[in-house]
Amino acid sequence: MIEFETSRNGPFLIQSSPSLNLPAWKDWAGWNQTGSTVPWLERDSRTHAARFFRAISAADLPPRERAPNFRLLDDGLKSWDLAYHQTNGAIVLVFIDSRIVDLAAREMVDQMTTTFEGKGVSFWLIDSAPEDASAPPKTINTNPNPRLPLLSDSAQLVARVYGIEATPTAVAIDSASGMVLYRGPIASSASPSELLKNALEEFLQSKPLTVFQAPESGFALTFKNAAKPSYAIDVAPLLQTKCAACHSQGNIAPWALTDYQTVRTYAPLIREKLLTQQMPPWHADPRFGKFSNDASLKPAESAMLVDWIEHGALRGDGADPLAEAPPPPLDYPVTWPAELGKPDFIVSIPKQTLPATGEIAYRYLEVTTTIPSNVWLRAAVVRPGNRRSVHHCLVFLGNRLDVLLGSAGGLGGFFAGYVPGVKATVFPGNTGKFLTQGQVITFQMHYTATGQTETDQTEIGFYTMPAPPALELKTGSAYSVNIDIPPGAPEVVLQAQTVPSKTKDILLYEMSPHMHYRGSWFRFEARYPNGTSEILLSVPKYEFHWQTLYRLAEPKRLPAGTAIRCTGAFDNSARNPENPDPTQRVRFGEQTDDEMFIGYFNYSEAP
Repeated sequence: MIEFETSRNGPFLIQSSPSLNLPAWKDWAGWNQTGSTVPWLERDSRTHAARFFRAISAADLPPRERAPNFRLLDDGLKSWDLAYHQTNGAIVLVFIDSRIVDLAAREMVDQMTTTFEGKGVSFWLIDSAPEDASAPPKTINTNPNPRLPLLSDSAQLVARVYGIEATPTAVAIDSASGMVLYRGPIASSASPSELLKNALEEFLQSKPLTVFQAPESGFALTFKNAAKPSYAIDVAPLLQTKCAACHSQGNIAPWALTDYQTVRTYAPLIREKLLTQQMPPWHADPRFGKFSNDASLKPAESAMLVDWIEHGALRGDGADPLAEAPPPPLDYPVTWPAELGKPDFIVSIPKQTLPATGEIAYRYLEVTTTIPSNVWLRAAVVRPGNRRSVHHCLVFLGNRLDVLLGSAGGLGGFFAGYVPGVKATVFPGNTGKFLTQGQVITFQMHYTATGQTETDQTEIGFYTMPAPPALELKTGSAYSVNIDIPPGAPEVVLQAQTVPSKTKDILLYEMSPHMHYRGSWFRFEARYPNGTSEILLSVPKYEFHWQTLYRLAEPKRLPAGTAIRCTGAFDNSARNPENPDPTQRVRFGEQTDDEMFIGYFNYSEAP
């Protein structure tokens, strides 16, 4: 037990170090009391031969700590973004290790949830138990306190950047300022048992906190990768594999990974994007489905990058793989996909001139193909001529009337398309699409004004097959136009359902949700004829700028009569950073400030 007696005016910050010879001192405890004696228990006293302490008075205190933003999935189907929920009051992050059952801590959190209910304080449980690579992804609905969100931090990214060393530990955040107002234990037999409760009560009364930091107590949190990451051996090769295809000169990312210095410059941004799960651009919940085009990092890979950045993003020894390796080639949509090469046939729209301002109505442009014979295609790739202006392009077989009557203007499906974030590749194995000689095709062009007069000449490339495939690839959809979103509504749920075939089994290959700026989350579900159901794809955080086509690692056979149900939600609140205008009532429409609700999927009728 350690006692600190103060006679000067607070606040005070106590820092500790195992040696006077070390340059770094670590924040240990802090309080505002004056002329009082404060007892603390040093958790590491049994394992360290000696520990030194020093007090920093008010004039020398470092700035308050800003709480880093993050996004995690809960044990249900929801995504939680810290910045989104920071409005008024306080958010308390309670870090736990689900492998340890701490009944006293659970009871204390439950009591405080009741005490502060309706007072602007919310509690989030964050499970930072390290991921077991041999175990399946954590299942849903395992929350020990169902009144609170239980968020999975299996990569331990959030625990790392918040400096958590033991569980349970609480970090209370002032939602208005985004600053940490209290850090320390919830309860401890060796220190005041209601530190967190007292801090929250003082905060709500706008009083200075008596204790704003207390030594962590409880069970030491074990971090998975104890080895110190190496830039040359660990970091650069991972960035080359997972990031450089886009982050290279001339490709779609805004900056290129050229060498160590570039990585060092952008290290804070990389850390932020990893914490908020914005990069790499992959938005599927890992608990549902396996996908061959999964672009995400494994938890251990994310942890390694964040750990390297947290420890100073040091260069270390060895050659610089980024500087020495040749840059990746230009790739789609800047040019034709590198894995496919130049198409066998290319068809372009007439050159389009676009106004500088205002909404641009959809343009339907009919073109007759010049392919000399009927062909089967292994890929059909739409390449935008002007990526600044082309919002999306869908290509249909037939003339404009066929498109409007047969495909409902694209709601019911399409032949080929380009949308933001799509990756062009070959059709799924053993499948193809048929194109007749002299086929009329219609381009549906959606343009957005850029502030200056623009031109565009989008084109489609056809890649032919030497022989017919075993199965014809089809595109279907479940959609709804019954969209009515009130002003400011944070969540408006919508559903749509379709039965691809009532008489034949189908093989499901790919799924892609489509909404606009107010899209929040989206889910595909199979509703089987026997009354059971299964989630096929869950996108807890829909991202309009990355409209991914999620390809299953293995085709999913669905019995005849199976319904594909799509469920999703719109967020028309001011907290949605993509929202063009939260004061407007929003309905179905073609422009991006309108809304759509479509679940596209690619399939074949099973043999």
